[in-house]
Amino acid sequence: MSSIAAQAASDRYGISVPAIDPTILATTSRMPFAVDEIHKLGVTGRRVIAADTFSSAPGSHSRGASKHFTVPAPTQETEAFIAAIVDIIDAENVTWLLPMFEEVFYLAYHRDRLLAGHPDLELFFPDFSTLHRVHDKVTFAELCRSLNLPVAESITATNDDELRAATAHWEHWFARAAYGRGGLDVVTNTGPLAAETSLDAVHPTADDPWLVQEYLKGVDRCSWSVVHHGEVVLHSCYEHPLAIDNRGGIVFESVDSPESLHAAQTIARELNWHGQISFDFLVTDDGVHHMVECNPRPTAGCTIATPEEFDAALFDPGELVVVPPGRKKMIKAAVIRDVLMHPSHWKTNRAAAKGAAGVYDQRKDHLPLLYSALSLQHVAKYRRQLGVDRKKGEQLVATQFFDVLYDGSSIG
Repeated sequence: MSSIAAQAASDRYGISVPAIDPTILATTSRMPFAVDEIHKLGVTGRRVIAADTFSSAPGSHSRGASKHFTVPAPTQETEAFIAAIVDIIDAENVTWLLPMFEEVFYLAYHRDRLLAGHPDLELFFPDFSTLHRVHDKVTFAELCRSLNLPVAESITATNDDELRAATAHWEHWFARAAYGRGGLDVVTNTGPLAAETSLDAVHPTADDPWLVQEYLKGVDRCSWSVVHHGEVVLHSCYEHPLAIDNRGGIVFESVDSPESLHAAQTIARELNWHGQISFDFLVTDDGVHHMVECNPRPTAGCTIATPEEFDAALFDPGELVVVPPGRKKMIKAAVIRDVLMHPSHWKTNRAAAKGAAGVYDQRKDHLPLLYSALSLQHVAKYRRQLGVDRKKGEQLVATQFFDVLYDGSSIG
């Protein structure tokens, strides 16, 4: 089977690849970084099975995926989701489980169930408590302070009165939910998102706290790392010169950042991390990389690594590899959408995207681009289920998450 997979990869991508053994199950294949990682693994001849909650998920149609499955939603149907994953592992002889988004929390919570009868299954993610510690922005900030990593002073609010008292602490402030993600669940009185959401609409609780901090000006940077048992083996740091609706980046350019590598290594060693891990930073004018949040999963930083770098980091880790500055990728459809919605952005967008290769439209692998359009039916389903206002800027971002997110609540 491995020689057949290798020959298929050679036919698909026109390169010579070695025969290999692992069968990888990549979950939540809709995400752009899932599209990228599935493609990369196909290029290097790996056998990849893709899974998501809807059949048109773009990564499921990458040439890197030899087969794909539709599974129940982990957030709303956890028991059925885990059962489906176990069935795929059994049916396809899966040897590596590679989660791409917050379904990792549901998988980690049911870790023992996944390993039952599959003692050699590689779960490339930490245990649930470790994941939760960095996902919760309150405990993540505490961890950073304990490790002497720069983090902005913050106040935790667990009710309405505490929230308002915290915002009075600074003239310019920024508030965000402890379990928010993707630029969602934020309120501020300064910057491009000011007044987009009213403070009156936010109601923190002890189980769903909010952090309030001084609004800092600076450059957003993000990092992504592959880690084996506490040691970073592949690392990239990038900036996004272009973002969608002032939230998620849609152009990614690698930069030199020893500070981000130091932070990733420090936390990975402290937690004996095993899997992919990503961080957001705010770099102020004095060069300080303030820790903002952790995403215990891949992010767009993977797109600027080569297939060979990523494959080696997973299956044959050796010396640390740091992605050099100057590499660039983009989500082309999002760049075009932004220009269509804001024609005045044309020159800025063209400059930001210059020299960037596409994430969804890679060499000999163009179906994910088509399915990124077809998957808009998932947006319609989201609107029907949750009644999201079409005019809200966060809607397209939120659509990616509603059935695969983890909001800190207990898992059954």
